[in-house]
Amino acid sequence: MSSAVAKVAKPVMRGLHVNQIKKNLIYATAFSMATSTAWYFLVNKARKDNYANFYKNYDAEADFQRMKAAGVFQSVQVIEEAGG
Repeated sequence: MSSAVAKVAKPVMRGLHVNQIKKNLIYATAFSMATSTAWYFLVNKARKDNYANFYKNYDAEADFQRMKAAGVFQSVQVIEEAGG
């Protein structure tokens, strides 16, 4: 009857904490690298492309004239052109 019962192996207790820390450090490093890569491609790259597109099509002079006509600037007088 004793041959039917198998002995359970003893758990490894020596260095258990250090081994668990090593494993968790590997997981944390992989997770942080994956997260930072995803953040770069999904958020930063899209934002960078939006800024590049904005400044490619941006007309500073037209924007200045629009704000000047709206009276945003206190130091710039609005000169109305005398029409014909």
